[in-house]
Amino acid sequence: MTDRNTSVTMKWSFRFARVAGIDIAVHATFALLLGWIALTVWRTTQSGSAVLQGLAFVLTLFACVVLHELGHALTARHFGIRTRSITLLPIGGVAAMEKMPEDPKQEMLVAIAGPMVNVAIAIVIGLWISLNNIAPPDVNADTSQLFGSPAAFLYSLLSINLILAIFNMLPAFPMDGGRVLRAALAMRMEHHLATIRAAKIGQSMAVVLFFLGFFYSPILMLISVFIWFAAGAESGAEQLRHSLNRVSPRQAMISRFDLLHGGDMLQRALDLTLQTDQKNFPVQFADGSLHALSQKDMLAALRSDGEQVRLHSLSLPPLECCDIHEPMEQVLDRIQHQSNPIIGVTDEAKLCGVIHLENIMELVRIDEARDAWREGSGRTL
Repeated sequence: MTDRNTSVTMKWSFRFARVAGIDIAVHATFALLLGWIALTVWRTTQSGSAVLQGLAFVLTLFACVVLHELGHALTARHFGIRTRSITLLPIGGVAAMEKMPEDPKQEMLVAIAGPMVNVAIAIVIGLWISLNNIAPPDVNADTSQLFGSPAAFLYSLLSINLILAIFNMLPAFPMDGGRVLRAALAMRMEHHLATIRAAKIGQSMAVVLFFLGFFYSPILMLISVFIWFAAGAESGAEQLRHSLNRVSPRQAMISRFDLLHGGDMLQRALDLTLQTDQKNFPVQFADGSLHALSQKDMLAALRSDGEQVRLHSLSLPPLECCDIHEPMEQVLDRIQHQSNPIIGVTDEAKLCGVIHLENIMELVRIDEARDAWREGSGRTL
């Protein structure tokens, strides 16, 4: 499960169904898993029938994974949070939610919902086995019939659903158990600090899983790598969100900047680039319109037109502007979705500053250092 703000489906993913208004997709790498399963079973059994049985079992198992992710998604929907898609990967499923609930109790319920679906599936299978008096499979049965009998199929599916429920509840953020841990921590400290702490615990567990996987299963090693990077990414995203929530464009903007004019030659921009830290410039044309001159456009113009060219003769894109009171999360989103590296800040329609990604990241680094001092000083509770 993930709450990252992703597109409808991941890159290299293909939608094959839509359930409860949620796109269900499969990533292209899923084919590698099926191929590996088929090759492994064939080498063990030399039986085409066993290969088909193994693939059927894997597909059934991943249907359970979809139900697991739907458990998260539908519980989140109850709290007004939309899920864009569910994507099947070789290591499991990913539900692309708009966000996670801010209320720790709600987040805990959303996180627990997935493993509880696996428990429910196991209970249903167990009841079916009991009602139909299905005996456990013979452990000494021919390996060419790994899942050839209903008993082998059902008992294996029951066991793996229980394993999935238990494994997902390990307190390794951002797995389900890690989100439960984060929610529990968030009840006694600020949400972003709870995320950072849960991410550190998750990465510690990833190290343990990696070494266990080295001795027992390469799959554990793959999962541990995913947990390590996902925990770091979510911790960083949460820190960014927290930092931006505490500032306005007035605080984040560069107020001391050089404003160029359409009649200026490119040489002036080049001189300022060398003499100051400014690499991207707002340019005001004679009609009052604002345009953006990036370092990339500057160098391209120097190669094609020389340093004496006037700025108004260049095809400069309009400067995207935000109001000084606009939420910083929206400002960041606008910067990330435009081709220009800067965005202007206006106060009553007058340009008063510029913002680019570098000074936003600098702001976040300062905020992280401040939080580290607070946490080290015991001021988080």
